[in-house]
Amino acid sequence: MPSTKHAYLRAMELLQALCMGFAALAIIGMTLIIAWSVYTRYWLNLGSFWAEPIAIMLAVQMTFFGAAACYRVGGHISIDVVTRLLPDNGMHRAAERLVDLLVMVLGLAMIWYGTGLVRTTWFQVYPEFQQIRVGLVYTAVPLSGLVTLLFAGERLVLGAPPSAGEAV
Repeated sequence: MPSTKHAYLRAMELLQALCMGFAALAIIGMTLIIAWSVYTRYWLNLGSFWAEPIAIMLAVQMTFFGAAACYRVGGHISIDVVTRLLPDNGMHRAAERLVDLLVMVLGLAMIWYGTGLVRTTWFQVYPEFQQIRVGLVYTAVPLSGLVTLLFAGERLVLGAPPSAGEAV
């Protein structure tokens, strides 16, 4: 069992690193594209027709995959006033497990409704880019829902993952 647990933790670490890397590349791309757009608009008096839609597409990716990775390491926004007030006699752990279950429900909802969104928008294209389907961009919703579901399951079964400085 320890080797299975170790392999699963390594897989989740890799998945988290992929999500963070993808989100980081998306935010770097957004920054460069928006800077280019400002430059072309105000210094060259030309607008870049492609900058805004690409920046929005990257923002969707960054948001969903970055949020999943942040959830795994506890770097997400949370309101833990109630759980902090609970005694540390098991009630605190039970409340944390309840939150993990609710996040799993959220992940399932993201998969279900995100898949519906992808199906609904699959044949729509961006006016600026007739080759890019809107549904392709929205695949971030169900995919990040699956990642969030995996991370919540990890937290539920194995507890919070080791911090970045600890060995697995």
